Amino acid sequence: MDKALIDNYFNFDYKAKDIDFFIKNHINEDVRNLRNYVYGSYLYFRIYFKISLKKLKTNKEKLDFVENNLDLFCDWWSTDMIGQFLNKKLDFDDHFRRAKRYIKIPNTFTKRFAYVLFINNLASDKAHLNDILSLIKDSDDYYVEMAIAWLLCELCVYHEKEVSKYIKEVKINNDIKRMAINKIRDSFRISNEVKDDLKDYRKEL
Repeated sequence: MDKALIDNYFNFDYKAKDIDFFIKNHINEDVRNLRNYVYGSYLYFRIYFKISLKKLKTNKEKLDFVENNLDLFCDWWSTDMIGQFLNKKLDFDDHFRRAKRYIKIPNTFTKRFAYVLFINNLASDKAHLNDILSLIKDSDDYYVEMAIAWLLCELCVYHEKEVSKYIKEVKINNDIKRMAINKIRDSFRISNEVKDDLKDYRKEL
């Protein structure tokens, strides 16, 4: 794809829907040459990844592509965007294997992606709860902390008692616990009983 085409088209204050409209009209184009312009650019990141992933059929193929481009992740929006471009039916085992590797990589947004992977349709199955919780490692990196807190909130929607107990007992830094509790208290999908219990616990932190 011609970079000048993109630069000339987006000469206004655009939003994600404007980028997606552009993508829809250029979905069959080869965007491999855009890779050098992706890092740090929401515009180029969305075009590059959405068109590239749209051409791949299975989630394994899509996530293999993402894995080969993890070095392009530079902010929270880059990790959190990818779930939009995956097929709805996700493979827990594949996600889990990848996440176990990603949390060991000393890069903020690769680690964040490891946790964000499970927020899209993989948090509800109780059979996977302990495996997901086993991935949570202590961190003082704000963007990783926020991803863990977000994941704990999403897990709490489906497993209130187990996640509430986990938050109170797990040995991770109190900032993560506070963030998770704040997100849980803001959720409309979690009972007031659990919210009040965690609110009381938060006073002890």
